[in-house]
Amino acid sequence: MSRIGKFEWKIISALLVTAAAPLLFTLLMVERLVEESMAVGLNEQVLSSLRAGVDLYKEAIESRMRIVRLQGKAAAGDPRLVEALASDDLERARALLEDLQASNASISRIRLLVEDSEKLLLTSPLLLPQEEWKSKTDFWEMSDGSKLEVTFVISRDFLEASDALRELVVTLEDVKENFQPWKMGYYRLFLFIYIWILVAAVVLGVLLSRSVTRRVSQLVMATRRAARGDMSVRVTVRGGDEIGSLAEAFNTMMNELHRNRDRIVYLEKISSWQEIARRLAHEIKNPLTPIQLAVQELHRSYQGDDPAFTRKLDDSLEIVEEEVGSLRRMVETFSEFAKMPSVRPSETDLNAFVSDFLKLNPQYSERVCFRPFGKPVPVELDRTLMGRVLSNLIDNGLEASEDGQGVELEVDIGPGWGNLRVIDHGAGLSDEVRQSMFQPYFTTKAQGTGLGLAIVKKIVLQHGGELLVSDGKEDGTVFILRLRSVLASDANGSNARPEGA
Repeated sequence: MSRIGKFEWKIISALLVTAAAPLLFTLLMVERLVEESMAVGLNEQVLSSLRAGVDLYKEAIESRMRIVRLQGKAAAGDPRLVEALASDDLERARALLEDLQASNASISRIRLLVEDSEKLLLTSPLLLPQEEWKSKTDFWEMSDGSKLEVTFVISRDFLEASDALRELVVTLEDVKENFQPWKMGYYRLFLFIYIWILVAAVVLGVLLSRSVTRRVSQLVMATRRAARGDMSVRVTVRGGDEIGSLAEAFNTMMNELHRNRDRIVYLEKISSWQEIARRLAHEIKNPLTPIQLAVQELHRSYQGDDPAFTRKLDDSLEIVEEEVGSLRRMVETFSEFAKMPSVRPSETDLNAFVSDFLKLNPQYSERVCFRPFGKPVPVELDRTLMGRVLSNLIDNGLEASEDGQGVELEVDIGPGWGNLRVIDHGAGLSDEVRQSMFQPYFTTKAQGTGLGLAIVKKIVLQHGGELLVSDGKEDGTVFILRLRSVLASDANGSNARPEGA
């Protein structure tokens, strides 16, 4: 385990103080509550009352049993019952026993046995289920040798209440006798639990502080790497708290820095090539006219009659004029590249811009299919320069598409961006071409200058946008032109123009 840092100690200390602060107050309150509760529940008056209650329950049970036994004994010695049995008058005997049963509701059954055989049986008309009543049976010998058997019942609830009260008294007497040891044991248990709470607070503090400081340390290390120039550094976003938001903001910042650095580097490179193009245009343009005039003058001044030389002179003049024309066109391209106008963007709906562009360029109408987005896509763009971008991309797409297939234009919107896709159906791009296609003077065309895509990318970057390239779903190439959404800029409170505008 690595060494605990200062910030981690602060978190652990805060948790310990928070957990330990209520300890003294809690102990005082617990002691007071225990003393008061014991004073209420364990005073002698309460215990005396509970003991009296136990005695009353016992006396009530014994009284019932004693009454039933006295009644049964009196009935067994009743001469009338003996006489009725001697004369075999069962009806009279039944009447006497019914009087006995009616005199006491606790009697559930009476049996009269003669020589161990049942002579009479009387049962209580009341419902006395065994699960609710407990029964007890006694019998007495009569003078003629018969037996009188009496069964009486007591409610089980009554017996359980008596037992519960007796157990309560025993428990309270035990608590009173062992109150001090019990209280000290309770305090020891309380302190034991509280110590474990403090240990848990320390462990939780270490884990919590580590989880926080580890993420902060990652941000610090990533910031140092970024300060050394490593624009590829990113941090893992964990959780939705403030540190997670900070990590996400850091990654967003690094993405923007990486994008801006690449944009600035590319614009600086293009600026250098523009200066070279300006000088080349100047150096090439100056001698073109004297060369052309000199050859034309030489052609006019020849008055000889040598047909072979005349033919050679005519061919030379034609070659020079053709090459001078090519050089002039190249000079014009260089000059145009070197003198690109500044970007002057205005808020525009990307759908409307593409529709207006196609209306102004009807030559594309038959081979260009436009699919607008379902709702406005507000962006800021320079209509003239962005029209040049779109024209260049469409021309490249039409040249690349095979068998006369057209180019598709799609507009959609993403998080913070308005997107315009230019989709062709050509053979696609090799890795080598894709890596170098935006470099000035790189071209795969026999008559190309290699400046078209370089100019396109510079214009897009000056708008603060991006130009991406990917493969089509089935074939061909997709150029993705991304421009900042005006809604996203307003939400961020930024009205700054992109660099180079």
